[in-house]
This record gives sequence, C-alpha cells and structure tokens, in this order.
Amino acid sequence: MNKIKKIIAATAALTLASTLGACTPSVGSGSTSALTVGEKEIPSGIFIYYTMQGFSEAQSVVMGQNSEATEIKDIKNSNIDSIESSVWIQNKATEYCADYAGLITEFEAIGGQLTAEDLDSAEEMANYYYTQDPRIAENGISLDSMKKIAESTFMEQAIFEHYYGFEGEKGCSEEELKDYFDENFARVKYVSISLADDEGNKVAPDKERELRKLADTYAEQVNKKTGDLNKMHELDAVSDEYDEYVAANTTTAPGETTAATTTTTTTTAADETTTTTTTDPYANERLIQKQASTEAADTTETAETETETTETVEETEAEKNTRLFNEYIFNELGLGKAEVYQYDDTTLYVIMRADLRERMTEDDYWSEDYILNLQSVRYYDEFIKYLDEKTDALEIVKNKSAYRRYEPFKLQLEAME
Repeated sequence: MNKIKKIIAATAALTLASTLGACTPSVGSGSTSALTVGEKEIPSGIFIYYTMQGFSEAQSVVMGQNSEATEIKDIKNSNIDSIESSVWIQNKATEYCADYAGLITEFEAIGGQLTAEDLDSAEEMANYYYTQDPRIAENGISLDSMKKIAESTFMEQAIFEHYYGFEGEKGCSEEELKDYFDENFARVKYVSISLADDEGNKVAPDKERELRKLADTYAEQVNKKTGDLNKMHELDAVSDEYDEYVAANTTTAPGETTAATTTTTTTTAADETTTTTTTDPYANERLIQKQASTEAADTTETAETETETTETVEETEAEKNTRLFNEYIFNELGLGKAEVYQYDDTTLYVIMRADLRERMTEDDYWSEDYILNLQSVRYYDEFIKYLDEKTDALEIVKNKSAYRRYEPFKLQLEAME
C-alpha cells in the first residue's frame, strides 16, 4: 500500500546519493523527539529517515532540471518550488512524519492489533533495509525506528481492510466487487498481424489485401470452435500458423537464414497484464483495464469583454490508438467471438474477449490477494483522502532544536564503502 511503497521508493532513491561527494559526520545519535503530531511523539530516528527520503526526492528534482547537478552542494544551493532545498526537504520529512502519526492514531482508533506474522514480516523488512544502506545507522537511525516504520505499512493495510473490506462500512459486498471487476476489466487474447515490411514501411496494396484476407480466415477458424477456452486455445494455433506464414514469406539474402519467431504480442496496449507460462491453460491471455475517456472537452469560454482559453495536451498518435483500442474492447467487442481490428496503419489484430467471470475462482482471479488488489484499485484514492483528512486535523508541534540539529545537509548523505 502507500507507506510500503514509500519505504521501497525511499531506499531505492537513497542509493542515488552514491554519486554525490562531500563526506559529512554522523549527527543523529540523539534520542529526543523531533516533533509531535497530535498526541504522537515522533522519534528523531524516524524524522531523520524521512529527511533522507526528502533529500533523495530533492536530488531527483534538481538533477532532473540540471543533469550537471552531481554534487551535494548543488542540491544544497538549489531552490525547489521557489523554496530553499533544505526547507523543502524538511517540509517533506514533516509531511511524512505526519502521515506516519496519522496511521498510528487511526490504527489505535479502530482497535487494531498486528498479528505475529505481521510483526515478523515487519522485522524482516526492517532488517533488510537497515543492512542495505550503512548511512541509515551512520545517521543515528536505530533498527527499532526502522521496525516502527515497517510496522506502519501493516497498520495501513489493516485500516484499509477495516473500512473497505467486505465487512467494512465504506466497502462493498463480494458480489458488487465481482460486478465492478467485470465492468472495468476485460479478458482478451489477440494475435498481431503486421501490415509493414521488414523496413517498417506499409506493404503494397495487393499484399495488404492478402494479409487482411488471412486475418479474416483466422477469425473464422477461431469462431468454428465451441466454448471460450477452446476458442482462446485456437488463437494460439492461429499464432503458430501466422509465424509459419511469416517465415515462409520472409525474403533473405544469399547465405542468410531466418528463424521464425512468435509474434503474438508484437504490439502491447496500456494497462495490461500478461500470463506467459506455457503450462497455464490461459497462456497469452491479457487482462485489460477500462480507461477513463481522454477525449478533450471544449475548454474555451467567451465573454463579452474577454476570451479565456485553457490549453489542453493533445494526444499522441500512440495514445489515440491505445484509447480507441480500449474503447473498442469495452464498447463494441462482444463476448465469445473473434473479430479483426485495425490497431494502427500497420497492425491488425485477430482478437477475442472471453467471459471474465469464468476465471473468478479461488485459485485464479478470485484469490484473497486478488480480491484485496481489486478493493485497492476501487477504493485506494478514497482511502488516502480519508487518511489525509484525519491527519490534517492533527496539530503539528516542531522541536526547533531537533530541526536545526538534523538539518538535511548535516546528515551523512554520501554512500559509504
């Protein structure tokens, strides 16, 4: 969930500092609280950790704007959003500490209690990240502080399930979640047929007609089968046939040999998950998520005295193709029938959509983990908004002495040998 992503992202980002110079002494060996959020005192170690994360984010921003900013002093002397980098970093650290305190407060409010398995997993996570980067200990961050941060990820999970699980007051029933899954995801398989030659140019009209006829033949071949699974398997056979066709029609120079390659997934649309294990009965099927409409609305308003125009970002050709493909799947492509679809100027698909509910079983798309993922997809933004509202209501009192003592550029930021 949110916090676990922050921990992983922060640890990965901290390694970026290995390219920066200027060694600094250890400064975080004290044990005083750095700030209080609501009734929760935030230990200095947790504040320092989030300060290190804030530095890594600042580094990414500055280096993104100026690739020559490769030294710690470059980050230190920079402004971000018109704010001195050191202030920006501590603002980030404060924000993350507030999120942490908000989680603890809400977890206690719902009477939450971590399981022994949760605690063991949190300890394992903390030990892993603690040993990954020696700067964590060098900056005075204790293993106990890392455990507390890791435990908060499991608290967040528990809070989410409390409110948005099947028994939660803000969630939905199991049947309603199945309906949501079926309405917003599509189970499809398709074979890609290229209308381009070896150099990427569109083939001649005669060749294009031949390939279009071939695609129609493949679709008819699939539709002669009965049952979704048999039809989906026939698409694999069609893919093999197309590979043989490509191999037989590939022109090679004298002395060259051409190996046939599978071209089933030459073009990949956005928001897809692919199963590729050859022993899987659903091999090469894709799970595609419905996209919100991206068609630009008219945002030009005209008044008697002024005309206000809001600029919109135009779609690229690739984005347009992806959007139209998504709309076709969810608005036009019926269940259980293979069709031919032109994805772009040089790509045809022989495509079929199958019944997603057939795969809503405990050992497939309706496992405990999959259910939780779906609940997260449906409710996570709402959940974060709820947590943010709770956190915003908490008073933050900073220990000014600690903020001075743990100022970002007093920390050990250079990677250690």
